[in-house]
Amino acid sequence: MHINRPQRRARPISLTPLVDVIFLLLLFFMLSSTFTRFGEVEIGAPGGGGGTGAVPKALLLVEGDALRLNGNAVEPDRLHGEAEALTARDIDSLLVLVRGETTTQQLVTVLSDLKSVENLSVTLAR
Repeated sequence: MHINRPQRRARPISLTPLVDVIFLLLLFFMLSSTFTRFGEVEIGAPGGGGGTGAVPKALLLVEGDALRLNGNAVEPDRLHGEAEALTARDIDSLLVLVRGETTTQQLVTVLSDLKSVENLSVTLAR
């Protein structure tokens, strides 16, 4: 006796789980990404130790939020103008000393302000 088995019908693939997974991935990537812009500060390698480099003509001391340019206190929002005043007096090099509890963000802010001043060479020291 021969018994015919019923043929299996191919069920259509449900796309609901696929849509759920894509939605979860979309949420994950949206929530894990940041929308802030990061600045870039160029810091080159120091020159050789031969001692032939030019001596900086001005000194900026950075101690946390306090800035002292050639011994005079400077407000952080006025640093750009003070640096341009230096170039107006033919001072083309500036040494930046970092002291105390200065954060990286404070240093990056100072260096980005000084980077926008034309004809001013900035050297960083710790």
